[in-house]
Amino acid sequence: MKKLLYTSSFIFGVGLAALAQIPNAGFEAWQSAPGYEYPTGWGVVAQATNGIAVTCEKSTDKYSGDFAARLFTRDLGIARVPGLLFTGQLNLTTQNVSGGFPYNQRPEYLTGYYKYTPGAGDSCALFGFLTHTRPSGGRDTVAIFFWQGGAAANYSPFSIPLLYLSGAQPDTALIVISSSKDPAAPAANSTMWVDALAFEGNVSASAEPTPLLPVVVAPNPATEALRLTLAHEGPLRVWLLNTNGQHVSSQQLYSGDSLLTGHLPSGAYFLLVLDAQTLQPLGYTSFQRL
Repeated sequence: MKKLLYTSSFIFGVGLAALAQIPNAGFEAWQSAPGYEYPTGWGVVAQATNGIAVTCEKSTDKYSGDFAARLFTRDLGIARVPGLLFTGQLNLTTQNVSGGFPYNQRPEYLTGYYKYTPGAGDSCALFGFLTHTRPSGGRDTVAIFFWQGGAAANYSPFSIPLLYLSGAQPDTALIVISSSKDPAAPAANSTMWVDALAFEGNVSASAEPTPLLPVVVAPNPATEALRLTLAHEGPLRVWLLNTNGQHVSSQQLYSGDSLLTGHLPSGAYFLLVLDAQTLQPLGYTSFQRL
């Protein structure tokens, strides 16, 4: 079973109790910080920038309850910053994600409601993982999920199937929501509203794991570039995350193409590979940047 590398930096501020709910899933509870608010139990970009880059706000334009979360692109002159939400908190000094949240169920879907006004060529995205602590230490990936959404003038439902890679019982979940399919290069004016998240259904531990294609990257460790190979014809969408579970880049390429890595800081990275047309996850792997 493949290891999930980034979870080594998670800080479990609460015990791994049996919890089966997404924290503040309807974005009803908000906390105040100097110059901005953020939803309780979720991290936002403003926390890492001392309130300079506010890209998430409380909205009364909601699907249910009193509030929803509104994510939007922010131009700061020297940079364009996307709207991002992720379960947990950011350490303002290290900018590491502290958390994920305790979760020990095996749901079939992650559901919710969204509205979206995309910038040119953009789409919103939601992805995440369920993970399990190995007795010997470290963590394994139990399930992955990924979704991209297009323009929606009114609140529309989404239902994201979880792809199970093992029969293990998870103990932690991570959810990341972005107003842009590529947070490293967001389109101007992309704006997303999201509300009423829920895990639904149940997948038995005896169910067959989702068959995924082996993803080969070489050289590994890499310096300036690595070649990505898998048995799939057609364009691929590759999502790259760092060891903190934070999105680094998203790009389209083909099997056999090179992925540039020279600009990345040294460390471990996680690759999620999808069919660029259907957005069906095809496989995943990890690599080390020297």
